[in-house]
Formats: sequence, structure tokens, C-alpha cells
Amino acid sequence: MTDHSDDDALRAIDALQPEHVFIMASDDDPKPVLRRLQSDRPRQFEWSVLEAGPARYRIEIRRRAAAGSRDVSEYLGGDHQRLADILTEVTRLVGDGARADAARLFAEFACGLNWHIDAEEITLFPAFEQKTGILEGPTTVLRDDHRQIRRRMAEVADHLKAGDAAAAGRAITALDDILGEHNIMEEQVLYPMTDQAMVDRQERDDLVKRIQIT
Repeated sequence: MTDHSDDDALRAIDALQPEHVFIMASDDDPKPVLRRLQSDRPRQFEWSVLEAGPARYRIEIRRRAAAGSRDVSEYLGGDHQRLADILTEVTRLVGDGARADAARLFAEFACGLNWHIDAEEITLFPAFEQKTGILEGPTTVLRDDHRQIRRRMAEVADHLKAGDAAAAGRAITALDDILGEHNIMEEQVLYPMTDQAMVDRQERDDLVKRIQIT
């Protein structure tokens, strides 16, 4: 897809049918467009970061099937599944010997997971700690997990770059194991506790909006 001006991108986004996606590619930070989506088209679109600059940005924007309010469990739990599906495809590509495709797709996975981790540590964890008063609880464990996850991602990327399929496969398995336990703790403990701590549906949706634009 070629680059689009902000207005061109918004016209293409507005034309999307439910559950269809648009890939916005730009040399400029896309946050002004994403903020316009939030303010002018609230709860109509979700997006995932594929490349995060600084030289190049790519964002996958999807029209939601219904523009209802969201909570943390739905929003970040859904991102867990999206990322898990990508990692499964990376594993298949490594097994098929498609090194270049595996490396490209893993770069998108890593970009998305790094965004997910940043969104939790910058926005979600402080909101949870402020609302619940729990400072030495699940967020402490999850922050430590995040450091391990990032190390594992770096190992996978290094093995893919070196063309060592066997080592890459083992590193992906190790990464997947950590993510499995980590995601269960988030989906069964942190996300529900955060949603329950919010006063009402509007407060939950406002938190999701803040996470989304991190």
C-alpha cells in the first residue's frame, strides 16, 4: 500500500465494512489520525501497530462489528489472541524454511508485543495501582515477566537473522511458554480486577481509549 495523506487515510478508513482492515503506511507519526478516529468516530475502530518508526510507520486499522463500549479484558485479551495467531504463523514459516518471511512477520509480532507491553506499563498498570491501592501485587510479577519476554524476543530475532532455524524454533517455544503463563495471569487476574475496580462502563471504556492511544 502506498502512503496516504491524513484525509485520504480517513476516507479509506470510513469506507471499511465491519471487520475489514486498512493498512495505513506513513513516514509521519500516525497518532494525529488515530486521535481523530477516537474523537470523531468513537469506538468504531481498533488498530494494531505493525511498524513503529521512526523512519516508517504502519498501522492496521479494523472497523469493529459494533461500536459499543469496551473493557480491558475484551481489548487486551483480544490483542493477546491476535499476537498468538501471528506467532503460530511464524512457527509454521520457520518449519517450512521460509526464513525471510518468518523474520518479517516476527518483526511485526515483536512490534505489536512491545507496544502491548508499553501500553500496560505506561497506562494500565498505573491505573490499576491507583484504583486498587495494590502496589506490590500482580503488576510487580508482570513487570518482571515483561523483562523476560523482551529478552526472549531478542533471542528469536537474533536466531532468525543468523538463519538458524533450529535455534529459532527452540527460542520461539521458550517465548511461547512464558507468554502462555503470563497471559493467563493477566486475563484471569489483572484484567478482571481492573475492570471491577472501575466505577462504571464509561470509566472502563475511557481507560481502554487511553491504552489504545499509548
